[in-house]
Amino acid sequence: MLVQIVFLQVLPHNREQFLQIALKNCGESLKEPGVLQFDLLEREDLPNSFCLYEVYRSQADLEAHRLTPHFDEWVKKGVPLLEGGRVRQLYHPL
Repeated sequence: MLVQIVFLQVLPHNREQFLQIALKNCGESLKEPGVLQFDLLEREDLPNSFCLYEVYRSQADLEAHRLTPHFDEWVKKGVPLLEGGRVRQLYHPL
């Protein structure tokens, strides 16, 4: 199992458009056979600060996710709405 956490900061005026695209990506990602969990979380004390919590069966499943049409749409339409870039961290359960 592999967990990826992606930290995202959204410009306030992009919030609604970001949520629409990000939630679509989450829903489509959950249909992938190698995706066990895919959540969009908003930080309670800092509006417009989000993270994606993604759980994959394997590294190969994460790589397969990055080849999907919905991921491509996320990169092209969602990422430009961010303030700064994405910060990705990978974790393995112990």
